[in-house]
Amino acid sequence: MAHSNCTRYLDDGTPYRISACTEPSLHVSREQWKQAMRESFTQLSPQSRWQRFASGSASLTEAQLDYLTDVDGCNRVACCALIPGERQIRGIGIARYFRTNDHPDSAEFAVTVIDPYQGQGVGRALLERLIETASINDIDNLTGSVLPSNTGMLALCRSLGAEFSQEDATILVRLATH
Repeated sequence: MAHSNCTRYLDDGTPYRISACTEPSLHVSREQWKQAMRESFTQLSPQSRWQRFASGSASLTEAQLDYLTDVDGCNRVACCALIPGERQIRGIGIARYFRTNDHPDSAEFAVTVIDPYQGQGVGRALLERLIETASINDIDNLTGSVLPSNTGMLALCRSLGAEFSQEDATILVRLATH
């Protein structure tokens, strides 16, 4: 099964695509990726930052950036939603997973779409690509903790057949990849 890099469209007709964040054709170094993530993070509202990171922090730390950009294409994967431009590519969302050592057939996932692009199918496209990649890499389940107030993410996961369980103050989401 090959990954789909086909062009998709936002509600206003703007084209975007989903690809591995480290795809060689992007010509993006890890430092450039970190800088793009810093800039994109500023476009998240306090509510979006809270729902995704359970923190109201206005910026990502170097340790967080190191963690978020530490990918290997198999056990730690990041897919990006990108709008191509004449001079540079603009990132509008990211979906990640990392395989857990104690459950090698499972991986923890997270999705973030910057506020101006939420509600336009970008999160769904990212999560579908992440599920496809996980399946190729012999991961049976993606799990993630979602705050109960993040109704958009819960609805997206429900539409993709997720199972839910309560875990402390969050909801544990489980998505099968096969």
